[in-house]
Amino acid sequence: MSDTIITMSDGSKWKPSTSIETLQCHSCGNLVDTPAEVASYPDGKCPNCGLSWTGETKRHTKITVTMPQAADGGVM
Repeated sequence: MSDTIITMSDGSKWKPSTSIETLQCHSCGNLVDTPAEVASYPDGKCPNCGLSWTGETKRHTKITVTMPQAADGGVM
């Protein structure tokens, strides 16, 4: 996840939303997440075992929503 912080006009700081898409090979369980590997589905092949993305390949999407930046410092 990126360390980018967005500062709003009212001075509040926010982390941007992100998402990651992955594929899990049904043959070997290999999990891939690079854009080129994900784009190869369903006609490409798993880079680990070399078998095609067929059968019950699992597609995962992880979404991290926008949230306020945590306050810095500690309690005195």
